Amino acid sequence: MKKHKSILIAIAAVVGIFLILALTKFSQIFAMVQAGKDFVPPPESVGAFTAQQQDWPNTFTAMGTVEADEGINISAEVAGKVKQIMFKSGEYVKAGTVILIQESGNESAQLSAATARLRLADANYERMVQLRKKNTVSQNELDTALQQKESAQGDVDNLKTTLEKKIVRAPFDGRLGIRKVDLGQDLPVGTQIVSLQATNRVRVNFPVPQHWLVRMTKGLPVTVQLGDGSNNVVKGEVTAVGADIDAVTRNATVQSSLENSNNQFIPGMAVQTQVTLSNPQKTLAVPTTAVIFAPFGDTVFVIEKDKEKNVLKARQQFVRLGKSRGDFIEIADGIKAGDQVVSAGAFKLTNGQSVVISKTAQPDFKADPKPVDN
Repeated sequence: MKKHKSILIAIAAVVGIFLILALTKFSQIFAMVQAGKDFVPPPESVGAFTAQQQDWPNTFTAMGTVEADEGINISAEVAGKVKQIMFKSGEYVKAGTVILIQESGNESAQLSAATARLRLADANYERMVQLRKKNTVSQNELDTALQQKESAQGDVDNLKTTLEKKIVRAPFDGRLGIRKVDLGQDLPVGTQIVSLQATNRVRVNFPVPQHWLVRMTKGLPVTVQLGDGSNNVVKGEVTAVGADIDAVTRNATVQSSLENSNNQFIPGMAVQTQVTLSNPQKTLAVPTTAVIFAPFGDTVFVIEKDKEKNVLKARQQFVRLGKSRGDFIEIADGIKAGDQVVSAGAFKLTNGQSVVISKTAQPDFKADPKPVDN
């Protein structure tokens, strides 16, 4: 009996100890949960920017292709062997400069024979004229003599033209490309000799979507940024608007004409073109760094004052974005002018978190930044 009593006492003691431990642990967990509920994270230091209306140029931007104002591939107009090459690849030439001479011995000999036949036909025709006045020959014989004279004249003119074509000349001032023929080479008709590009003035062609085309007119100012990685731009104007729209791309071609006295543009170069369409338009803009881009929607953190706790809080707000310009991006919907948004440090915030505005100098946001490569 005493033995059973001792066992019951031992069990009761163990259960008591277990209950005490469980109650202690429960108290600790409850205290931790309560502390977590009452925990207020310290405010994050952030940069701030006040959303503002800016005057943005109403512009259209596209990549264009440079073409020479005049550009051709000089080709052989008549067949013949290359006798002399009178140019060097890449040099500048004036209109009328001899580029290449083809062998013309046969044509020269034929011209001598044709000239002799022409003299004979001309003399024969003059005699016929005198004889016809005396009614010694018929009108038919006079007409035959005239036909022989004109036929001989045609042969002479044809050979002279052929000989002239065997002296290949530059049709306008420009820069020659790479030579494509060699001395002694037989040139069939149409063989390309060298490219000639008049680069003192160039054209820039760029595609314009159909919904922009109605706003394109001749005379609109155009700026073209050089394709050399620099910030240099050249000003021009729209000189032609395409009359049709491509059925595949739904784009039309618009052309601008530019001076190229310094040979900054090379035909075939890709350049960025910007057409100013009208007066500046008012745009609500914030720095691009203020926007958190996400698949489910783009957001910004708006800084608001909690009047009860007298602190600043960041409220996450969905926005609809528009165009971007320099360091800024357009806010089409979601906030209004005068709202203060987080411009630096937004990535570390949660909705409703308290913030303090940093006194550290903020970046100088610019609509037309000009990076300098040091």
